[in-house]
Amino acid sequence: MKPRFLEGVRFTDLTWAGAGPFCTKIFSDFGADVLKIESTTRPDSVRLGGPFKDRIPGTNRSGYFASRNTGKKSLSLNLKDPDALALAQDMIRESDVVSNNFGPGAMERLGLDYPSLCRIKPDIISLSMPMYGSTGPRANLLGVGMTISAASGLLWHTAYAADDAVGPGTHYPDHAANPYHAAFAVLAALRLRRRTGKGMDIDLSQVESTINFMGPAFVETGLTGREPPQMGNRSRVHAPHNIFAAAGEDAWVAITVLDDVQWRALCSAMDRQDLAGDPRLSRREGRLANVAELEDAVKAWTGRHPAAVVVDALTRAGVPVAKVQSSKDLIEDDAQLRANRAWQHVDHPEVGPILLNAPPFKIDGERVELGRPPLLGEHTKEVLATFLRLSPARIAELEAKGALS
Repeated sequence: MKPRFLEGVRFTDLTWAGAGPFCTKIFSDFGADVLKIESTTRPDSVRLGGPFKDRIPGTNRSGYFASRNTGKKSLSLNLKDPDALALAQDMIRESDVVSNNFGPGAMERLGLDYPSLCRIKPDIISLSMPMYGSTGPRANLLGVGMTISAASGLLWHTAYAADDAVGPGTHYPDHAANPYHAAFAVLAALRLRRRTGKGMDIDLSQVESTINFMGPAFVETGLTGREPPQMGNRSRVHAPHNIFAAAGEDAWVAITVLDDVQWRALCSAMDRQDLAGDPRLSRREGRLANVAELEDAVKAWTGRHPAAVVVDALTRAGVPVAKVQSSKDLIEDDAQLRANRAWQHVDHPEVGPILLNAPPFKIDGERVELGRPPLLGEHTKEVLATFLRLSPARIAELEAKGALS
């Protein structure tokens, strides 16, 4: 059997909640051995957040946790206990990467800061993902995905109207920029270590990573001294370019017109020859100047028809259009995602089969086969016995004194 892409790479994983576990999931999905350290008194916080299977709460029933932790092993270690901390150090000694997304100072208090890690294993790769990084005047400020969206300017930049701040919630900091930037940095560090034998201290500021989404806006502000306008779904170069309500409950379509030919095609599909013949709207500059009027006309038309009818009519007319899909649509109706096995059922010992999303890319043409998410502390004794070679008597002693709680 061909080895998996990251087989042989081992993480001692202290990340929890959002971007950190999503980063280490990328590695576990592609074959790395990710040893996730939790405790019964302080489990990963998303274990306690829904949605829960059958709406029954439980530390092993969270769909949110399941989606971010496929294929990992969970160990329950009370790191406040010296013996448990020594076990974590033993795992680090046999690992390639130590990952955390704590605030600055937390790893130092555990004695697991980078200099201490290097004394345990000189070529270790350390990944830290604090909100503002580990140094600088804001380093001690703490936050989660929504905080990062606000602090980085993402909420402002994605607002629908002036002085509004709606934004994409936690999705882009926690599920796109930060975990993938962190994963790329770790892959680069692994490659460098293979070539030079040297480890690396990776300090990823999640605010700075999120700012990458808005690179052109920051460049524009730096060059002009002015903030770009808050456009919502509009475009500064094309009109109409927006999301429009279709007939039915919470039904929407995305429509854009990229040139004069498409504008005339849109008018024809809407049976609005009056708009096609309006000299103010025949060129892009005029349409941008009268964008509110255009949007009212498009909205009046789309609102009378189901989204599928609008998409069919404009596709045949050659106008860029797409239905705004709900989660249900993506799972049940998207043929492209189905063909690429983007959704996979995974058997779970407590809640039964669950549907989870696979990574949105292949390596060597192969789609990942998802492993299941772990129960809390499920692999503690297994890892201690097989990986650290502890005797059953020693494991029982550690359990009795609370080191494995």
